[in-house]
Amino acid sequence: MESNNTEIEEKIEKRYRKFSLREFGGAFGDWGTLIPFIIGFVLIVGFNPAGIFLCLGITNIILGIKYNLPLPVQPQKTIGTVALSQKWTPSMVISTGFGTGIIWTVLGFSKKLNKIVERVPTVAVRGIQLGLGLILGWAAILLFIDNLLFGIIAVAIILVLIKNKRIPSAIILMFMGFFIIFYTGAVVASDIIFQLPSFTFYIPNWQDLIIGMLLAGIAQLFLTLTNVMIATVSLAKDLFPEKEDAIDANSLAFNMGAMNLINPFIGGIPLCHGSGGLAAQYAFGARTGGSMIFEGILEIILGLFFSHALFLLFTTFPKAILGAMLLYTAFLLGRIAFKEFNLRAIPIIIITAILCFFINITVGFIVGLVLYLIFKKRIEEPKNNSYD
Repeated sequence: MESNNTEIEEKIEKRYRKFSLREFGGAFGDWGTLIPFIIGFVLIVGFNPAGIFLCLGITNIILGIKYNLPLPVQPQKTIGTVALSQKWTPSMVISTGFGTGIIWTVLGFSKKLNKIVERVPTVAVRGIQLGLGLILGWAAILLFIDNLLFGIIAVAIILVLIKNKRIPSAIILMFMGFFIIFYTGAVVASDIIFQLPSFTFYIPNWQDLIIGMLLAGIAQLFLTLTNVMIATVSLAKDLFPEKEDAIDANSLAFNMGAMNLINPFIGGIPLCHGSGGLAAQYAFGARTGGSMIFEGILEIILGLFFSHALFLLFTTFPKAILGAMLLYTAFLLGRIAFKEFNLRAIPIIIITAILCFFINITVGFIVGLVLYLIFKKRIEEPKNNSYD
């Protein structure tokens, strides 16, 4: 009898931990990188926020229940960066995301992802990351100069909070933007009403899929192979060693395949896993899937009942503040390029990044890959000598 009571108490305690205030705080951990892209997709590309938030919410809840770990989803940053900088149409975005979904599903079934990951040279991927930073940074500067005063204030807030993991600057800047919107009268209180959303449904088309994959989708796949398949799995095992068998490359591929095959039809954006979201939620206190369930419920509420208000707020959001947010995101993307780098690989990284910026990401990646193969022995020589 006592053992039964003990088991019941343990279950109640686990459930309490899963839905505690700490987990609720962790739910907002990844919003610092999520919010700038969502605002950009609504303001620049023209997405309906109802579809974005509903897809995010459903996905987070399902994954939170499935893994019971803080494994949130984020926008596919390569596709997002190119889409925002080139002002893609929603059809181009969702078709490209659908294309990645097809490939991730096939790779998940193939069971060969671990071998593929091992063959992707880090040097070429680092070049893509630096190129993404340059592309997004330039797009951010064009938005930033819309109002230099707001932009400078936003950058100052970012710099003040840059080392504060408890208060994401993006959330502060989001509320700052909302305050300016109401203060200037761009949106008035009477505009904020509760109503069920009108969803925008998209059907992926092959023309947009092929063009989008050539411009960004292919490079996104290689970036995700390293950033997700290696970094996320490794970080999850470091943070949760007791669940090291719960996550592997194939399971993540199936997740990304499913979400990107379904999301377009509801009006969602291309999504993927990422080590940044996991690290951010963990830093804010998330230890279970409860954080993702909290986040998912909030996103569904926003999508179902506040999408009209969000559409007004996001489409009138001060461009200079969004520019500052994206500028910081660009800095973070570019900084990763020089993480654990080989000094002899810098020319290839820079050439790849320049080609990504001036031509497109796929061309940059291919040239970077060819250069790596040509100078592979020279680049890897210091590593080999270190064992002598």
